[in-house]
Amino acid sequence: MKKLSLQSAVVGASGEHLVLSNLLRLNLVAGKAPDNTKDYDLIVLNKDGTSSSPIQVKTTIRKERGWILQKKHENEIKNLFFCFVKMEANSDKTEIYIIDSKTVAHVVKTSHKIYLKLPGLKGQKHGDSTMRKLYRDYNSIAGLRSKNYKKYLTKSELKFLSKYSDGWLDKYKNAWHLISK
Repeated sequence: MKKLSLQSAVVGASGEHLVLSNLLRLNLVAGKAPDNTKDYDLIVLNKDGTSSSPIQVKTTIRKERGWILQKKHENEIKNLFFCFVKMEANSDKTEIYIIDSKTVAHVVKTSHKIYLKLPGLKGQKHGDSTMRKLYRDYNSIAGLRSKNYKKYLTKSELKFLSKYSDGWLDKYKNAWHLISK
């Protein structure tokens, strides 16, 4: 297993604790999963204790347009939710987006397929890798790669870019109700 730098570990732990504190504030029964639990960081029970949901937290403090994921995130995991946390290093400003695994899997898989079809900045073909990203605006990412990007994509792929353009994440911001069902 690749060893995380101290800064990455601290950022990740900060995001997990922030999400956990929000869940507890909402009067939900929640806690950290044991360290190195595969696929999730937190677990939360619904209010009557009849069902649980695992939560994977992804945190960034960079001024990036998204969060780093992996190829495995192209596959839905039943009842899993993602909490995407954006923090600013020198501020208390944070954003948390709560998204179900099915949506994340669809967005990550489709966007990677599009990425492979588009030429790189110098016109080269993109190589495949296990890295994926969840972006705030997929439309602008495609436009940056090629001014004529539309000629490389199908109508459904262009529709995807339009649907997942700037603002698509807004409905997931602080959407704690998705977890507390």
